[in-house]
Amino acid sequence: MRVLGAPVRRAGGVAGFLAARTAAAHHRRLGAALTPVVLVVAFVCVQLAAGSTLERAADRQASDALRADLVVTGPAAGIPSEVADAVRRAPGVSAATGLLRSSVVLAHRETGDPKLDRYPVLGVTADQLSGTLDARFTAGDPARLTGRGTVAVGRDRADELGAGVGDTVRLRLGDGAKVRLRVVAVYERSLGLGEFMLPRETLAAHVSAPRDRQILVRSKDGGAASAVRRVLAPYTGLDVRTATADDVRISPASSEQDDALIVIGVGVIGGFALLAVVSTLALITVGRRPEFRLLRLVGAGRGQLLRMRVLETGLITVAGLTIGTAVAAIPLLAFALTATGSLPYLPPVQYGVLALTVTLAAAADTLLPGAAGGAGRTG
Repeated sequence: MRVLGAPVRRAGGVAGFLAARTAAAHHRRLGAALTPVVLVVAFVCVQLAAGSTLERAADRQASDALRADLVVTGPAAGIPSEVADAVRRAPGVSAATGLLRSSVVLAHRETGDPKLDRYPVLGVTADQLSGTLDARFTAGDPARLTGRGTVAVGRDRADELGAGVGDTVRLRLGDGAKVRLRVVAVYERSLGLGEFMLPRETLAAHVSAPRDRQILVRSKDGGAASAVRRVLAPYTGLDVRTATADDVRISPASSEQDDALIVIGVGVIGGFALLAVVSTLALITVGRRPEFRLLRLVGAGRGQLLRMRVLETGLITVAGLTIGTAVAAIPLLAFALTATGSLPYLPPVQYGVLALTVTLAAAADTLLPGAAGGAGRTG
């Protein structure tokens, strides 16, 4: 309050002086007013920023991993496997790999209890991988990702499983088959590319339709698009365009509908906390009526009291947002640095909506018709 009160005193005149002195003098009342504001801000920031941090890190990893400049896309049914071979033979193409997507089930124990988790998996062609994707391999050799008994594992998942190059992991593939796979490489960009990479032939034998979702293409001089289109001419429904991070990201960015559901869920819970803000501040205002009457008796005008309360609302809002954000930053930093190696992120628009909502809730008793009138009556 000493820090925030100084500019309020200088800029607010008599009302600013009263607001700063009142806030500094009544610590218990100020604490009661700040606590629900801090709780709302901290809760909403943690809930929204956790997902946003993972989304941003996955987007960044997928963008950094992309080395292809073109991508071949097709219908929902997928792209026939022979198309990738045909594209590789096109003039001006230095590398092309089809991306076969599926999922695997990993059985493990968490706090002593058995647990099954499903993870997306990518089927790739090892000798073409380095030309189209840079997964940032930290151990092993991705060129050994061949045959039907090998796998590359994301670094975080490998650490969790205690598996390194040469070790064996047990997975259940999409058709339910249990397999033992030897780890031949460990890579870093698992948020963007997925936790596991398998040879395409291994994954193709365990999916209902072994068709590629996309084909990543790297040109020798950036001008292979026309040649690729000529190769694709015999096939219907295929197109070639500039590659983007969304083409390689294993888990597509959440849809607007998913984002809306998350915001609504957080909003419902946060709304109950906002009710605590409004009710607490309203009770505090009711308890301050003798104080307002005394200020009127010693000469404070009705307008001065209204401005004082507006400035007090500003002090509470700024202090609550600052402290709440600092409280949320502690778990968010631990989470973000561990999971992504980066700082937490919350979209500015979402934080702006939160700040506006908290401000309106804190100012409810001041803005409602007749609220200021209670402060102006002398009894």
